[in-house]
Amino acid sequence: MKNLVATAVMLLLAGQAQAECQAVADNNFLVDEQNVTIKSITYTANNVFDLTDKHSFWLHEFANYTHTITKESVLEDDLLFQPSDTLRLKDLAETERLLRSRRYIREAEVRITHYCTESNSVIVNVSTWDNWSLLPTLDFSSEGGRSKSAIGIDEDNLLGTGNRLNLEYKHDSERSGAGFVFLSPNMFGSFWNSAVAYSKNSDGNNYRLGINRPFYRLSSPWALGFDIERISEDVNEYDAGEEYNSYERQHNKFKAELGYKLNLNSKHVHRLKFAFEANSHKFYENDRTLFGFAEDRNLTGYWAEYEYIQAKYKKLYNINSFNRTEDFNLGWQFNAKLGQYNEMLGADVNALFWSISATKNWQLATDLWLLSDASYTQRQFEQTQFLFNSHWQLVKQLNDYNTIVGKLTLDKGQNPFRDEPLYIGGEDQLRAYPAYFRSGKSRAVITAEYRHYTGWSLWQLLDVAFAGYLDAGKIWQTKEQDANTSTGGTLVGIGAGVRLLSSHSSRGTMIHIDLTKALSDNNNLSSTEIRITANQSF
Repeated sequence: MKNLVATAVMLLLAGQAQAECQAVADNNFLVDEQNVTIKSITYTANNVFDLTDKHSFWLHEFANYTHTITKESVLEDDLLFQPSDTLRLKDLAETERLLRSRRYIREAEVRITHYCTESNSVIVNVSTWDNWSLLPTLDFSSEGGRSKSAIGIDEDNLLGTGNRLNLEYKHDSERSGAGFVFLSPNMFGSFWNSAVAYSKNSDGNNYRLGINRPFYRLSSPWALGFDIERISEDVNEYDAGEEYNSYERQHNKFKAELGYKLNLNSKHVHRLKFAFEANSHKFYENDRTLFGFAEDRNLTGYWAEYEYIQAKYKKLYNINSFNRTEDFNLGWQFNAKLGQYNEMLGADVNALFWSISATKNWQLATDLWLLSDASYTQRQFEQTQFLFNSHWQLVKQLNDYNTIVGKLTLDKGQNPFRDEPLYIGGEDQLRAYPAYFRSGKSRAVITAEYRHYTGWSLWQLLDVAFAGYLDAGKIWQTKEQDANTSTGGTLVGIGAGVRLLSSHSSRGTMIHIDLTKALSDNNNLSSTEIRITANQSF
C-alpha cells in the first residue's frame, strides 16, 4: 500500500512539474542552448508492432504479447546525459545514434518536449521502437553429395535486457557440434561490453572471451579491451564457383588494446591507441585436400594507431536500405597504424607493417550523395605484401520512391596469403556469376542500379522494393595461377528482382529474389537463373 501511495505521489509531482512547463515542437526551438539544463527525462518504449494500425491482426498481437519490451533501465544506461546536466543538443543526437546502433531497437528519437521558463530547463523524452528479437535458426542443404544442417535459436534482447543469447547445433559431412554465444553490449550501465562464446565440435573446440570498453561516444576519454579467440574452420578454394580443394585453418588470437583521446583544443576528435596481438594460423589437411594447404604463419606483434574524426553526422534515408533511418558522417574519418611483427614475441620474422584508411561522404546536392572509403595495408616481408581497397558509391534520389545508384570497387594486392585471395563473383562482386567465380591479385567492379521503393508491406513483416542492375567486372590473376583459368576479359551480368526488408526484425535482413543472366559465351553460364540471397543492404 505504501508503495502505491509513493508511486501516486511521484506521478502527481511529475505531472505538476510538467504542467508548469511549456510544450515545444522540436529540439531547434532554442536560439541559444547555453546555461539551459535538463530538468528531467521521460521514456516512451514502444513494442514491436503498432496495434492501432488498421492492418494489424492476431499475428502482431501475439508477437507483442510474447515480446519483452526493452527495459527503461537499459535505455537509461545508454544515455549520454543525465538530469541536471547542461543541455547539449549534440549529446541528444549522439544518444539517438547510439540507441539506433543497438540491433534490438528499430528506431529512436531523443527530443525536448517541454521548456520550463522559471528554471531555464527542459524536459527530454527518449522514445524507442523495438525490433522482434527472437529468431530461430533452421538450415538444411545438400550439394555435391555433401549435406549440412543447423538448428538453434537466437535472442537479441534477452528478457528486454539488450543482451544476446545464441544456442545452435550444426552438422555436416566433416564435423558436428553444439555451441552458445552470449553478448552484453553495456554491462551494468558502465559502457563495458562482453562476449563469451564456446562450441564443442567433433574435431575440436572453439571459444571466444572478450571484455571491452570502447570509445562509446565522441568525447570518451579512454578505451580498453581484451580478447582471446580460437577458431577452427575449413578453407575452400574455388574455380568457376566450384570447389576444387579444401583444408583446415586453426586461428588463435589474443589482443590487448589501450586508447585515449588527445586533448588538442580542437573541435574534432583525435585518438591514440596502443595494442599487442598474439596471432597465429596453423593449417591441416582434411578429407577433401587434393592440392596441399597454406603455410603456417605467426603474426604476433604490436602497433600504435592514430584516429581522426570530423563529426558531421546526418540522418539519411534510402541510401543502402529503405524505410529506416541511416546515420552517415559527412566529415572526414582517418586512421593510420604503424607496428612490428616481433620474433622475440613469437612471430615468424621481424617485419614492419603499416596501414592507412580514410572515409568521406559528400552531399553534392539536395538529392545527390557520394560515399567513399579507401585503405592501404603493407607488410615488409622479404617479399613485400600489400593490399589496396577503394569503394565509391554515387546515389541520385529522383524522388521519394526512385533512386539511381552507381558503384565502383577497386582492389589490388601483391603476394597475398594463400587462404586470403581476392575473388570475383557472387552477391558482393558480380551478382550474375557464381560466388568465388575467379580469384586473383587485383579486381575492378562497376555497377549501375535502379531502385524503386514502394509503400507495400507484407503483413508489416516484409517491406517491398524492386531493383534492376548491370554489373561489369574484371580480375587480374597471379603468375602462379593456371593460365587455363583466365577470365578472358571483362565479365558482364544483368539482373532484376524484388527486395524484401525484414523491417521489424533485429537483424534487418533484406531478402534478394533476382532473375540474373551472365552475358558470357560460357555455355554453363548462358541461362537465366533465379537467385535468392540474404543481405544487409541493396
